[in-house]
Amino acid sequence: MKRILAATAAFAALASFSLEAAAQNRTVVSQWGVDNGAAAVQNGRDNRANIAQEGREHYSRAIQNGRRNFLRMQQGGTRNDATTEQYGDDNLAVTGQEGRNLRSNIYQSGYGNVAGVAQIGNGSRATTDQVGVNNTSAVIQVGNNQNANVTQRGNGNITVVVQGE
Repeated sequence: MKRILAATAAFAALASFSLEAAAQNRTVVSQWGVDNGAAAVQNGRDNRANIAQEGREHYSRAIQNGRRNFLRMQQGGTRNDATTEQYGDDNLAVTGQEGRNLRSNIYQSGYGNVAGVAQIGNGSRATTDQVGVNNTSAVIQVGNNQNANVTQRGNGNITVVVQGE
């Protein structure tokens, strides 16, 4: 299922690069159950994407290109995975996960971007990767097997990692 979703997300990403997207796009996806996938691709400025998934074995991926974009992922349940990518300036990406076997990836390039991950549960892993200046990254993990991999390249960046039992 994840291969089909990855192929669908790749196709959507490639298709979106050839289209002129209007500013202020809004995407809301809510899913419940088992083995669901969600993908969103937005280009422009002031875009908003909200993806919420409850259940198990969910996969979500979102990509935004532009300025002042907002991207929110929320997952509850077991064996879920969320990946977000933002390219541009003054973007915000937030991921919240609750459950078991959690994973999250946020990639941003540009300046003035903010990345945040909050995880509550067991096998927590969080990755934030930022390239540019004046970016901020925060990871909060409460639960068992915590890992936080934060990479920032550039100047004036801030990182905060909080881990606890």
